Parts: sequence; structure tokens; C-alpha cells
Amino acid sequence: MNKLKLLSIVIVGLLVVNLLLVIALFMRKPHPNPEGPKKLIIEKLHFDDVQIKAYDQMVEWHRNEIRKSDEQILKLKNTLYSHLNEEIDQHTKDSLIAAIANVQTYIEHTHYKHFEDIKQLCKPNQQKDFEKLTQEIANLFGRPKGRR
Repeated sequence: MNKLKLLSIVIVGLLVVNLLLVIALFMRKPHPNPEGPKKLIIEKLHFDDVQIKAYDQMVEWHRNEIRKSDEQILKLKNTLYSHLNEEIDQHTKDSLIAAIANVQTYIEHTHYKHFEDIKQLCKPNQQKDFEKLTQEIANLFGRPKGRR
């Protein structure tokens, strides 16, 4: 096989791969709820205007707590990993790792409290909708956000 024929095959192959990539990008289904879980929860629980206002405040509190905790974890991890190029005693390393675990535990408690608060916000006729929603929680919040 001469060089020209080999080069032609490679070029055609690259064109086919690029074409398939472009097709895949255009054929991709959009996210089912581009506005995130907040809108989905409001819709699934059929919140009225008063509930939406209260829920907005709860979401703001939740986001602030998670943001602060994420920042704490980032600082702790930076401190931990900054010691890689020097000797660090086991106690200090274990303390930093435990501090990270404590903040992560707080994050999980915060998530759980958020859903308990949502449940409290529901009227009796919305409780069944909340029960259905709890089955979907893992799908809503189980996706990695790129912070790890």
C-alpha cells in the first residue's frame, strides 16, 4: 500500500469520526429539567405561591450552607495536600482527614434536613407526591457535580 492510499484512508476515517461526533452532539436529548431540581420539586409537589416563597427561602439557606461547606472542604484539602512535599505527623494528617469527613457529614445532614423541611412544607394532600419524590431523590442529587 503506498503512502497516498494510506493517507487517504486515514483522512476518510477522521472525517467519518468527526461526522459521527457532530451527529451525536445534535441528536443528544436535552436535560429533562434544565432549570434544575428546584423547579422539578415545585412542579411535582404542586406548590402554591405561598409554598413557593417559603421553599425559595429554604433553597437559599440550603445553597448557602452547602457552598460554605464546600469551601471548607476545599481549604482543608488544600492544607492536607500542601503537606505532600514535607514530612507531616500522622496525627495532623488524620486530623485533617477527620475534619474533611466531619464537614462532609454536615453536608449530608444539611441535605437531609432540607428534605425534612420540604416535607413539613407539604400540605396533607401533597404527602403522597412527596413520597413519590423521595424515590427520585437519588436521581436528582446523586449526580456528581464536578467538585470531586
